[in-house]
Amino acid sequence: RQQLGELCGSSFWVFLSQRFQLLHPDDERFAAEIEKSIYNIGIANQDGAAGFRYHTILEGKKERSTHENTCCEGQGTRLIGSLPEHIYSIASDGIYVNLYEPSTIRWEQYGHPLALTVMTRFPFENQVRAIVRVAAPAHANIRVRVPSWACSNMQIKVNGKTEDTGNPGTYVALSREWSDGDSIEFTLPASIHVKRYDGADQIAGKTRYSIEYGPILLVAVGESRVDLSIETGKAGDLANYLEPVADSPLHFTIRGNPGQRLMPYWQVSTEKFTGYPTITVRHPLS
Repeated sequence: RQQLGELCGSSFWVFLSQRFQLLHPDDERFAAEIEKSIYNIGIANQDGAAGFRYHTILEGKKERSTHENTCCEGQGTRLIGSLPEHIYSIASDGIYVNLYEPSTIRWEQYGHPLALTVMTRFPFENQVRAIVRVAAPAHANIRVRVPSWACSNMQIKVNGKTEDTGNPGTYVALSREWSDGDSIEFTLPASIHVKRYDGADQIAGKTRYSIEYGPILLVAVGESRVDLSIETGKAGDLANYLEPVADSPLHFTIRGNPGQRLMPYWQVSTEKFTGYPTITVRHPLS
């Protein structure tokens, strides 16, 4: 099997997407590509504190890091070092909030200094709260991203009152005069979604799927080939069979599948796993 998915290529993809994002800042697709690449490749290809993995292996076992001064090592370092610059974008009339990370941005708008502090534990929790800091009331357009992976529209509150509701794959523009201590709050509508995998590594007589929570790729751990089964419905109904593991956010067991477990791909270290398990619907006799 040919090994593909070099870390350097994904790093270049992030920076290319960033260029397009600057040209078309209201097009949410570019933030979505950056987000998925950071979580599922950039972070996932870190080998603890040892270094960076060369390939993004999606089945079997992850590689160990290399120390050969490769392009992947250099570009992986560059990508991780650039993470803060992908959270926000500056516009002539305000800012864009592109990613959901605990952070603070400070900028000057029409001669007035402003700061925005975002508080969240995403992806482990879905609540986001941001506080505006200004020395005196100032006007700015703060655009909040409603991710394309959202399972519903997203309601955004300012100072506890609903200000606007955004559709998945858009930005909500909060253009107003801001006072010190104003708050912005919303809950990210993240959910489990199951997608059919149409790549080259197929299994005869079976259908493979990827399983994601919001932008996070979940993988089945324990074996390199995993067949998950559900009793009724279709493969996409697997979400109804997932049971959260206590004290392990984004880890799930699967009802009716003893010994099977899902976890974020970026948390996998030495375990055997697959990023595209098969799913079988049993349809038991009534």
